[in-house]
Amino acid sequence: MADSPVPGQIIFHDDLGVMEIIWSGVTFSTVEQVDAFYDEVERRLAATNRRWYFLVDYTDCVITPGVWERFAARGKSANTTYSLGTARTGTSAATRESIRAHAGSTMFRANIHESRDQALFALAKMRERGNVRGAVPGAGAEAAYLRVEDVHLHFGGVKAVAGVGFEVDRGEVSSIIGPNGAGKSSMLNVISAFYRPDRGRIIFEGKDRTNLVAHEVARLGFARTFQNIALFKGMTTLDNIMTGRSLKMKGNFLTDALYWGFARKEEIKHRKEVEKIIDFLEIQAIRKTPVGKLPYGMQKRVELARALAMEPKVLLLDEPMAGMNVEEKEDMVRFILDVNEQWGTTIVLIEHDMGVVMDISNHVVVMDHGAKIAEGTPAEVKADPVVIRAYLGAH
Repeated sequence: MADSPVPGQIIFHDDLGVMEIIWSGVTFSTVEQVDAFYDEVERRLAATNRRWYFLVDYTDCVITPGVWERFAARGKSANTTYSLGTARTGTSAATRESIRAHAGSTMFRANIHESRDQALFALAKMRERGNVRGAVPGAGAEAAYLRVEDVHLHFGGVKAVAGVGFEVDRGEVSSIIGPNGAGKSSMLNVISAFYRPDRGRIIFEGKDRTNLVAHEVARLGFARTFQNIALFKGMTTLDNIMTGRSLKMKGNFLTDALYWGFARKEEIKHRKEVEKIIDFLEIQAIRKTPVGKLPYGMQKRVELARALAMEPKVLLLDEPMAGMNVEEKEDMVRFILDVNEQWGTTIVLIEHDMGVVMDISNHVVVMDHGAKIAEGTPAEVKADPVVIRAYLGAH
């Protein structure tokens, strides 16, 4: 299926479950060209009656500024309808910047790789995570990656969480939403072991970890950010992120004080990992700046970097976009999606921006007055009349 009546190639690799689009040397200069290509793509995809992983090669492809909006809109539509995940390769610096900008504003995953082999490897990892998610749905605590089971939490006479339970699959983005005072942050604090529930269990990878303390849960692979930024304001960005590596370091007081041999080698090794995160989050210019001097949105990004430095399996984000302007929010969405797709990190987040929640989440839990009132896909939750009443006060 390589022949195409439009510029470029469309190739289906049935054994891999991959549809490859090759735009080598193609120029898109009109909206009509964009529509013609995507009409053909969607016609062929519809004929297969299945969803595919997309591999897109942009080598020497030119997309003129006047058609980028249409190009991004048609691409997102095709991805939403037919794609299980997308990897991109061969992008020029200008194309890469445009893709990332549109990824943030329209909330899709950029997933840009240096080579075709790297892109195929990324798609294989997506497929692997998808198989894990879909292998045993609803099979109970042993099958769930993270399971919250009948959790109750009280503060004196105040019931913060009342019998809440839900599951989070490996590799998904799961959101907890609800009005102010619904118990969302308390629920996240229970998952991170900052609070211990009065009743109920937290199961992770098939094991009960309810009674573990916070640092033990962190060693299992949990990291989090906070609603109110919790950084060391007098320390530089680099030093703040390095504190996230503390659980990975094996030195002791004596070796660290002498800073010789093993201690020096270990710091160099961990510094390299931190530099990768700095590059990933595009904060190279502020690595030596005290975080107290940074704007609010950039401090939020540094806090995310510190959490990523822990190499988490599960990343807990408490209102990561609160207080941000539109541009900062678009950047944060892009990074969250890239962390999920490129690193395979499972993400549980609290967020009040419903547009963001509905666009990036696989699964949504709705809380109100400490109780779970709804759960499901974004579309199911958005249409639930109980959720509508909780948010809009309708009767």
